Amino acid sequence: MDQVCRPRIHRAFCWLLGIAGLVPLLFLSSQLSPHVWLPLLFFAPLAFVTNSFTFRMSRTVYLSFEMTVCLMATLLFGPLMAAWTAGISVVLSELFIFHRGPKFAARSAGMYILMWLLGGAAYQAVGGAFPLMKLELIDLLRATFLFLVVVVVNRGLMCVDRLLRGLSVRQYLLNTVPRTVWIEMAFMPSGVVMAVVYTRLGLFAFLLLVSVFMLTLLVARQLKRTLETLERRVIALDALTRVGRVIGSSLEMEPLLDSIYRGASQLIDTSTFWIALYDRERNELVYQLLYDDGKPYAPERYPYQPGVGLAAYLIEQREPLLARSLAEIQKLPIQLTTGASGRMTESVLGVPMMVKGKVVGAIAAQSYAPRAFDRQDLKTMLSLANQAAAALENVRLFDEVEQGRYELRAVLDAVDHAMVVTDTEGRVCLANRAMEELLGVSEEKAAGRPLEETVSHDVLRLVAQQIAKGEIKGKVTTQVELSDGRVLVAHVAPVSGPQDELSGYVVAMADVTVLHELSELKSRMIRIASHDLRNPLHLAGGFFGMFLQDLPPLDPDQADMAQRVWKNLDAMRHLIDDLLELERVENGKAGQVELVNMGDVVREALRNQYLYAELKQQQLLSEIEDSLPQVAGNRRMLGEVVTNLLDNAIKYTPSGGTITVRVWTEEAQVLVTVQDTGIGVPQEAQLHIFDRFYRARQPGAEAVAGSGLGLSLVREIAEEYNGRAWVESTGVSGEGSTFGFALPVAMR
Repeated sequence: MDQVCRPRIHRAFCWLLGIAGLVPLLFLSSQLSPHVWLPLLFFAPLAFVTNSFTFRMSRTVYLSFEMTVCLMATLLFGPLMAAWTAGISVVLSELFIFHRGPKFAARSAGMYILMWLLGGAAYQAVGGAFPLMKLELIDLLRATFLFLVVVVVNRGLMCVDRLLRGLSVRQYLLNTVPRTVWIEMAFMPSGVVMAVVYTRLGLFAFLLLVSVFMLTLLVARQLKRTLETLERRVIALDALTRVGRVIGSSLEMEPLLDSIYRGASQLIDTSTFWIALYDRERNELVYQLLYDDGKPYAPERYPYQPGVGLAAYLIEQREPLLARSLAEIQKLPIQLTTGASGRMTESVLGVPMMVKGKVVGAIAAQSYAPRAFDRQDLKTMLSLANQAAAALENVRLFDEVEQGRYELRAVLDAVDHAMVVTDTEGRVCLANRAMEELLGVSEEKAAGRPLEETVSHDVLRLVAQQIAKGEIKGKVTTQVELSDGRVLVAHVAPVSGPQDELSGYVVAMADVTVLHELSELKSRMIRIASHDLRNPLHLAGGFFGMFLQDLPPLDPDQADMAQRVWKNLDAMRHLIDDLLELERVENGKAGQVELVNMGDVVREALRNQYLYAELKQQQLLSEIEDSLPQVAGNRRMLGEVVTNLLDNAIKYTPSGGTITVRVWTEEAQVLVTVQDTGIGVPQEAQLHIFDRFYRARQPGAEAVAGSGLGLSLVREIAEEYNGRAWVESTGVSGEGSTFGFALPVAMR
């Protein structure tokens, strides 16, 4: 139902108009004899049936042909018969055909009664007679004048009605009135003819002509309905196509909702209309679009409560709903409240919005008038809801991506390292502020461009080329020295999607200039210190040996002191050697890479360590797989790894223990493990056991000498040749430990 601009005045107008028609009608009819009312039993039902053949000219205007019946009644029995016929038939029509309530019934009854009373008076004023006995030109002109007076009174009162209802009077006069008047004028002569037929040829001929007239109306109505259905489908299809085009191209919520509402308004009554989205994470209903009685309201959020409200009902049932009366709505298991206007909804058209079997919300139109929607409206709403659901889901996903991008950008901007994300073809997708400063170009300008065109350094350009060609399969680290003296470490890693497919690359660059300078300084200090310490140690050892030769035989205490001096001098030499070895590995100077058989390396190390194990009465065992594949590395450095592991096992295993060395192949790797029955490694120490200068503090290890560099050297050398090192131990004394390392099989 249309919104009434002046509801109180319009209500008063309707009832006053009804009274204005009924009072004079009752007064004029009070003196009629009873037999005069018999024709009313025929004309009132006939007019009501004729009203059932009403044509809808627009959303608020209906064209009916009861005026033809009333014209017959006027020409045969006078204006009072026509007024009663029109009044009774129009009240029944408003209540049972149009379902517009008592107010409109009173308005229409008063209007139609006045129309025919005034029309009849005008007809009598120009010499018209009742009943009409002949059909000459003058009689036809008088009947036409009667009809025109009726039409003018009707259209005039309708203009007042539309003005009070807030509808366009100008559009009504220019568009609707001309069309309806011409159609009514076309049927007017049939009423005159049927009146003359009754008076001249009798009742049978009259009834036959009335039957033809009704049959004509029936055929005309069916043709009209068919045409309206076709036109409606064409309009709906065109509107849905245009709406779908607009909806599909929008990725912003407000423009999208506005497009959906405008598209729906072209197809159905949307004066009370809403779109609710279901937020599963918060368990809330979000009314993103809300109109009540033609007035828009701001979006609202409500807790999702099953059974409360129409939106929750549609989401739960996952089925469309068409309720055409308040009685049908009250049968539904839902709680509906009054709208902002304070009135109860009497018609509901609602559809759940679903995407891939998942309900994302609901869309509905409501009306305060009964039977405001039909099955065709339901089909239209279903089509609109399908398009809207897909579009709203796209907007939601787009918003999630944008929010994720915003959060990622905020995190990346908070990082000091320069970072850039590319797609699989090497085009820049995202860059943080540190990368913008490094490259000297903003993210907006770099986005979509190949990384190769954005960077200027040769090493970075080479990395960008490898990304564009898809040559980078795993994590890659490279050092970049800039022209201004800065040193960067660039880490490149592929990014995998949900199905482990390659979706892009991330490049992170850290400024390690200070660390590089410290490393250079440390290297120089180690070389200087080692060189300066090595010579005094050699001299001290030489002089101490000469001193011992010149002395007489030593007593037990003196011999013990001398042994301690030799032991500490030897520990200092090992410490210096380990420091220099670590420095060479870190600087990539671990020696020339060659093909090495780890079985031979392990056998040589076992021979060298056999005497030390024998001195502690330890059993040294080996399990070496035959026909081992070769690995790529430096034989001397790999021998150093095995020697360090054996040396540790011998030192931390009590006398009488067992040490087992195993070498085998597994998954394109050569694995070497050294298992002992020593004091083990505590769980909390295993994370740091390969760190420099770290020594686990545990019972039984206090008397074992060491620098804490041996295991660090093991890991550094293993990783230098793309391998790894590890430790396994329960930490329980006597159960020992297993140290191992793995190297990839050399590619031939």
